[in-house]
Amino acid sequence: MLVIDTERLNILPLNQSHLELCISNFNKLERALGLTITDKELSDREKNVYEIRLKNVEDNPINYMWYTVWIIALKKENRFIGSIMIKNFPSENGEVVIGYSIESDYRCNDFMTEALKSLTKWMFSNPEVKIILADTLKNNIPSHRVLQKIGMVKYMEDDECYWWRLAK
Repeated sequence: MLVIDTERLNILPLNQSHLELCISNFNKLERALGLTITDKELSDREKNVYEIRLKNVEDNPINYMWYTVWIIALKKENRFIGSIMIKNFPSENGEVVIGYSIESDYRCNDFMTEALKSLTKWMFSNPEVKIILADTLKNNIPSHRVLQKIGMVKYMEDDECYWWRLAK
């Protein structure tokens, strides 16, 4: 299994069976990955998002890493602390879209910045990737800061969101 190893984190893509476990019972996923069992349960919204990722992984078994959820585990606690989604294989323009979240107890420690720096480096190692995109709600200032720290630049906005990009 692919694992991106940073100073404090392990970041790993969920395959089809991992996503199925995650949707049915998050603790079973933690057990399967050898992580500390938490009280985490996916919300209905999260389950819906994970089901979309599962469908995309089923449709793209060879390149599933580009369509799945990547789990962020804090090494020191061997514990799930967040996730990053890569939402597509590079488009014709070389664009990839990401989304992310971190458990509230682990915010403001630069964990997401560390994880995104490593995962964007991995993505840019694919010669087809030219640009990584993300969006944030306009009022999510901490998320804006994370994206700025990894070098993303705001390039567009709509009524709810700012859109960010990082070029190779």
